[in-house]
Amino acid sequence: MPISATLKSPFLTNNYYHIVFKAIDEILLLKQPKDYTIFLERFNFFTAEFIDVWAYCMLNNHVHFIGKVKSKEEIIKNVETIVDEKRTLSMQKFLANPNEEIFLDEMIERQMNRFMVSYVNLYKRNYNHHGGMFQSPFKRFVIHDESYLQQAIIYVHANTVKHNLPYNFKDYEYCSYKKIVSSNETDSTYKAVIEFFGGKEKFELLHEEQVNYYYKNGFPTSKLE
Repeated sequence: MPISATLKSPFLTNNYYHIVFKAIDEILLLKQPKDYTIFLERFNFFTAEFIDVWAYCMLNNHVHFIGKVKSKEEIIKNVETIVDEKRTLSMQKFLANPNEEIFLDEMIERQMNRFMVSYVNLYKRNYNHHGGMFQSPFKRFVIHDESYLQQAIIYVHANTVKHNLPYNFKDYEYCSYKKIVSSNETDSTYKAVIEFFGGKEKFELLHEEQVNYYYKNGFPTSKLE
């Protein structure tokens, strides 16, 4: 059954997105601690030139990211540093037509798909798996305002709570919450997240308040898990 167009939002510069990768059937995308590391490394390898990750949470059968697409100038600069023989066709089309939004969207979606193929190939070798693994297409929802961006970040960080897993979201190893709280001034993206919330104390307080509220009253209904 086709997914809603709102869950296949096109990637545009400087926009924020809630992105979800989910397994098909009862497959576990992440079986061992090393899988979480590999998944995140593979994602960053294929997307870091295009997207800044503001938050993430990794559960064994699905993974959430909150990401901001970089500016057009940054993306052009990053793609230009890639040697010609390693540029995909979608990258070449983007460089030839950087003002055409359709080519930016096509390029980023292509990178996401390359990431998934890369991870599936590693998984198949490690676990002798056969067949598909990811629901397709992956879901991505554009975040239009600051209020929703704040809620989306907290929602992602609290995903273990939503799914009633026995982990304190503050200490969950495969989530960006603890990394953001303990980040230093050299981590520009996490610094931007803290500044967006109005400081580290406000970041922690708003997480605590909203998680407690939703734990008692039910988390918002979401098609993004």
